[in-house]
Amino acid sequence: MIEKLQLNPVEQKNTWDGKPVTFQTGLLAQQTDGAVVVSHGDTTLVVTSVINTRNPDPQKTFIPLAVDFRETFYATGKIGGGRFLRKEARPSNQAILYSRLIDRSFRPMFPEGMTNEMILTLTAQSVDMVHMPDIIGIIGASLAFSLAWVPFVGPIGAVRIGYLDGEYIINPTYEQKDSCSFDLVVAGSKDTITMVEAGWDDAPLDVVLKAFDMATVELGKVCAMQEEFLAKFDIEKKELTMNMPSDELLDSIRKIMTEDKMEKFYPTGKMEFNSIMDGLEDEVTEALKEELDDSANDNVTKGKLNKWVFKVAKEFIRKKLLVEGKRVDGRALDEIRNLYTDVGIFKRNHGSGLFQRGETQVLGTTTLGAPGDTLMLDTMEHNGKELSFMHHYFMLPYSTNEARMYRWQSRREIGHGRLAEKTIEPILPNKEEFPYTIRVVSEIMSCNGSTSMGAVCAACLSLMDAWVPIKKPVSGIAMGLVIGKDGGDTSAVKQLEDGRKYAVLTDIQWLEDFTGDMDFKVSGPATGINALQMDMKIKGLPTHVLKEALEQAFEAKKEILDFMLQSIPESRKELNEFAPRIISYKIDPSVIKNLIGPGGSNIQEIIRETEVSIDIDDDGLVMITSSDAANAEEALVRVKASVWTPTIGEIIDWVITRVEKYGVFVKLSKNVQWLCHVSKLGKWFIQDPSALFKIGDKIRVKISDMKDGKVGVEKVD
Repeated sequence: MIEKLQLNPVEQKNTWDGKPVTFQTGLLAQQTDGAVVVSHGDTTLVVTSVINTRNPDPQKTFIPLAVDFRETFYATGKIGGGRFLRKEARPSNQAILYSRLIDRSFRPMFPEGMTNEMILTLTAQSVDMVHMPDIIGIIGASLAFSLAWVPFVGPIGAVRIGYLDGEYIINPTYEQKDSCSFDLVVAGSKDTITMVEAGWDDAPLDVVLKAFDMATVELGKVCAMQEEFLAKFDIEKKELTMNMPSDELLDSIRKIMTEDKMEKFYPTGKMEFNSIMDGLEDEVTEALKEELDDSANDNVTKGKLNKWVFKVAKEFIRKKLLVEGKRVDGRALDEIRNLYTDVGIFKRNHGSGLFQRGETQVLGTTTLGAPGDTLMLDTMEHNGKELSFMHHYFMLPYSTNEARMYRWQSRREIGHGRLAEKTIEPILPNKEEFPYTIRVVSEIMSCNGSTSMGAVCAACLSLMDAWVPIKKPVSGIAMGLVIGKDGGDTSAVKQLEDGRKYAVLTDIQWLEDFTGDMDFKVSGPATGINALQMDMKIKGLPTHVLKEALEQAFEAKKEILDFMLQSIPESRKELNEFAPRIISYKIDPSVIKNLIGPGGSNIQEIIRETEVSIDIDDDGLVMITSSDAANAEEALVRVKASVWTPTIGEIIDWVITRVEKYGVFVKLSKNVQWLCHVSKLGKWFIQDPSALFKIGDKIRVKISDMKDGKVGVEKVD
C-alpha cells in the first residue's frame, strides 16, 4: 500500500479593508528558493523566486533580476489563444506591464554590486475579475524573495488608490477602476515609497497628494501582515557574490581622475561628455594596466574598471549639484532645455508632430482609420475588448548612436508607450463626436533622456495636426532628485530634517537619471495630471519633497505646453487631403439585415465594388470610411438603396435601365426596379419613349400608388 506523502503547508489569513488576503507556502514549487501562494479574494498567484548561488557570474556590472508575469487563460476560465493556437503565446502588453511594475518596485532595494542572477516568476492561477493581480503580485514577490533570503530592504507592499465621485477607494475592483477618475498604484516599505504608477483625468494636485498620504498608511498595514507571516520561519542565509571595488582601487582611480580633469564635463552635451569619459576610461586603464594584466586578479576587468570610473564621475557630478548647484549642461536646476516643435512634417501622413528638447528628439505620427480598425484584445483579463486608440513607441539603436540591429519592441518601449498612452486617452473626443480609430506612433530620433515625455508632446502635436478635436493639449516633464550629506547654501539646494541636502532637478537628461536618486515623470494638461510615474533609487523620500517636485513639474510642463502651442494653437479645422472621410447615415435597426444581405453578400459587394469600409452599430448608425469622396458617395447611395422602403408621394431621381414601347424601367438598386408606364411619362401621350429616353438617363419620378405589393411611379419635372 502506497503511503500518502505528508505535506505541511503554512498558511496565514488576513483581512485588508474588509477583504480576505491569504499567504501560503510549503504546498507548491518546493524546489524553488522561495515560493508562496497569495490570494486577494479569489484572485490567486503562485510566486516563486530562484537565486543563483552555485555559479553566478562575478563579472556582471548590474543587478541581474528578471521578472516574468505569466498570464494563463485558465485563470479566467477560458480556452483562449485564438482559433489556430489555443494556448498561451508570447506575453501580452498587459503581462509585460505587470512584470515591469513589479521589477521597478524592487530593483532599487537590492544591495549594490550583487551579481547573483534572480528569477521571479508569477503565474496567475485564478483571476476573479474583481481583485486585480498586480497588487498581490508585488506582495507575493516580497514574500518569495524573503523566503529565499534574497537580501533587499523590505518587506515591500503595494496598494491601489482610486477616486470616484469625490471618495477615495482602497484597491478598487475592475468595475470601479473603469469608473474612477484616477488610478494610483504605490509600492514601498512601511516607511518609504519605491515606485509610483498612475493614470488620471486632469487630477488636481491636492487630490493627488492626499492619495499618496493614504497609500503610505496602507503600505504599513501590508508590510505588517508580511512580517507576521515571515516570523513563522527560520530562513537560512545565503552567501552572495558581490562585485564592488576595494577602497584602495577607488582611491587609485580618484588620484587619476582629478577634479581638474572632470571639470571638463562642464558644460557639455551628451556626445561631448561621452568622449571625455572615453578618454578618462582609457587613461585609467593604461595607468592600472598591471592590475588588469595580472591573471591572478580576477576581480579587475576592463568592464568593471569602466563602471568604477563612472562611479567616481558620478560622485563628482552629484557633489557639484549639491555644493554649487551646477548641472553638466550648464542649466539652472529648474531650467528646461531649449525646445523645437513643428507640425505637418510629411505631406501624406494624416498628422505629424516633431518635438525636440535639447538632444532628445521625437517624431509623432497620427493615422486615422475606420471605426472597425480597432485592436481586439484576447488576453487573460480581456476577451474581445476593442481599442479604438493605440499609441506605439519605438526607440531604434540609431537614436543613441549604437551600431546594432533592431528586432522588435522591448519591455521598456512597451512601458514608455503605455505611459504616454495614459496621458493621451483622457483628452480624446468621444466616439459620437469623432468615430475614427486612432493610432499614434512615437519614434525616438535622438535620445538624451526623458523620451517618454517627449513622446507625449510629439503625440499631442500630431493629433492636433490630424484634425483630432482633443479636449485639451498636454505635455510632460521628467524630474530628478539628488540627496547627499554635503551641500551648499544656494536657494535651489535645501535641507532635510535629518540634515541631508537635496536638490530637485527639472527636465533631467540621461546622465542625471543615471547619477540621481529619482526619475519622476509628470504629464497632463496645464490644469492637472493625466499620468505619473516615479522610480526611486534611494531608500526613503519625505512626502514634502515629492510635493515640491510635483509643484515644480507643474510649472515646467505648462512652460513646455505654451511653447508647443506656438506651432499649432488648436486642432486643425479640416482633415489632411490623404486622410479618410467618414460619412454617417442612420437607419432603422430593423432593416440592418437588408443592408447586410444573405450571408453578408450585399454589404460585402458594396465594400468590394466601392473600395470603402463600412461599420454598423447596433443602433443603426452606418459609417462609411474612404479616402475617395466619390467612392464614399456611391457606397452611401447603395446603402440607402439596400434599406429603402417606398412611401407614397416620395420623389426620387432614378436611373433608366430599360426602354420599351410601353414605358421605361427605372432602378434605384439591383433589388428595386419598377416600370414607369408610357401614360405616366408626361402630360402628353408619348408615341415612342426611345426617342426621348435612353438607358443610363436619370429621371425624376414620384411614387404615386402602392397596391398588392406593386408600386406605381410617374415622371415629374
